[in-house]
Amino acid sequence: EASYTPGKDKVADLPRFGMQMELKTGFENLRWYGRGPQETYSDRCDARVDIYNSTVSAQYFDYSEPGETGNKVDVRWVALTNGKGTGLLAVGQPVLSVNALHYTTEDLMSATHGWEMTRRDAVTLNLDLVQMGVGAETCWKDWPRDEFRIPANKPYIYSFCLRPFNAKNADINKLANRTFPEATQQ
Repeated sequence: EASYTPGKDKVADLPRFGMQMELKTGFENLRWYGRGPQETYSDRCDARVDIYNSTVSAQYFDYSEPGETGNKVDVRWVALTNGKGTGLLAVGQPVLSVNALHYTTEDLMSATHGWEMTRRDAVTLNLDLVQMGVGAETCWKDWPRDEFRIPANKPYIYSFCLRPFNAKNADINKLANRTFPEATQQ
């Protein structure tokens, strides 16, 4: 569980509220129950909620200038597995904003061009309550609009459960349902 209580000082909007971790090499397979299969954000979430399969490598899009890419919103659960079927399941309470890449946030924010970044073998996994809009529908005027900002003067709280599993012996949806039954409802 993570919570944020604003202080008395005025601070800038938050870019995201969540947690980030690094998974060891090999967790390439990605399965999620949320919006997709394309990337979605708070201001770009017109995709259908369903169960999708992809890879971590496929989540990176080489935009002309590196930045946020591959995010998924309204994710009930996400599972990453390696080639042997060992995996990690994250179930949100409430839903999550999820991003899994072979690049760190610092990699994406510090490079001017994609070719300047070195792909990492490890996976950077973000499990967020919310992420600021990317400005996709605003044509960069007043970017992002107020409803897609994360004001730092409001409290936030969310939780998620992490569960290791062996994909060869697990029905991921049933495992997620046992973790947070309300998280798997549409």
